Amino acid sequence: MRRSGACPFDPAEDFARLRAERPVVRTTLPTGARAWMVTRYADARRVIADQRRFSSRAAVNGPVPPPEPPEGFPPPRPGVFYTYEPEEHGRIRRMLTPEFSAQRARVLEPRAETLADRHLDAIERAGPPADLIADFVLPVPRLLFLELLGVPLQDAGRLHHDLALLHDFHPIHEAQAGAFRRLDAYLRELVETARATPGDNVLGHLVAAHGTELSDDELAGIACQLLLAGYATIAGTLGLSLLALILDPVQAELVRDGRARPDRMAEELIRHLSVVTFGKVFQAKEDVTIADQDIAAGEYVLCHLPSANRDPALADGLDRLDVTREPTPHLALGHGAHHCLGAELARMELRVCVPRVLRRLPGLRLRVPVEELRFTPLNAAYGVESLPVAW
Repeated sequence: MRRSGACPFDPAEDFARLRAERPVVRTTLPTGARAWMVTRYADARRVIADQRRFSSRAAVNGPVPPPEPPEGFPPPRPGVFYTYEPEEHGRIRRMLTPEFSAQRARVLEPRAETLADRHLDAIERAGPPADLIADFVLPVPRLLFLELLGVPLQDAGRLHHDLALLHDFHPIHEAQAGAFRRLDAYLRELVETARATPGDNVLGHLVAAHGTELSDDELAGIACQLLLAGYATIAGTLGLSLLALILDPVQAELVRDGRARPDRMAEELIRHLSVVTFGKVFQAKEDVTIADQDIAAGEYVLCHLPSANRDPALADGLDRLDVTREPTPHLALGHGAHHCLGAELARMELRVCVPRVLRRLPGLRLRVPVEELRFTPLNAAYGVESLPVAW
């Protein structure tokens, strides 16, 4: 998960060498499990797409962070569909796809604009300085996502605390176990409410359309996976996007004056920042060879997405942020059956939020040297902890 010591947006410098010389290399996961790490774009795309040879159920066996607790990992709960075999995984995804489609994102866009404007109004009223993470980057995606799912907004703060613990890859087992218990109890209550009075939200729509097919346990598990995979990745990308543009006035001006098309800007920021380092840990179902490296059945394989998304075989100049770049078929949002359900939501929020911040807060600048900022490499979504700014 290492990033460059010279630039917080870039993968560590040795990934370029690995792509050229050792594109499939042994590595050790935080649990102590050994895995093969794939660093080239074409190889990573192959692994992610090939469900026949590479199983995404590796997480069930516990090789992924955080380190295994002394009592072992609990069995995967029903509804957490990233642990499902392809047929069942596809069944749940088909139920959820309408809730996260491009059309649904367009319906949500006015609400995203309202939330963004409301928080920027508050920032302007308070005047500089501000912490863009606490005052804007976290609350806007969080509130929108919780509304989409059907979580009452008064519960946002309490849920955020527990989800933050569960995104942390440090070995804080006791705290994480407590967070899981609280989240599980809360989601069961939320499902009961949705069963009784289905609302105009993801849980309500699932109950109305598939309530006889899905048990309460499955509904709670689906909600759990969506929360864990949801707004944190969007917030991580949004925070790093604003930092990258503060540090690059030329690119920021292209966004501010509209020369950068919002769709291209969003896609480039998602690719360039690649806040999810691996996405999934896969397990080889049979003996297979990748880039001349033999991998035995049962061995773990992970794809280093920031490295793959900078591969010069994909396009030229990918180490450079270019908000006018024609989109490349990057892997920051996964691929195929493992393409991120919330991709359209993430794109829409970046299109709405990034230009607004730059236009509403002209002269935006950091209040501390970039070297003093704290980042989150040991986390489900890479990001910056705070962003103290003035304007």
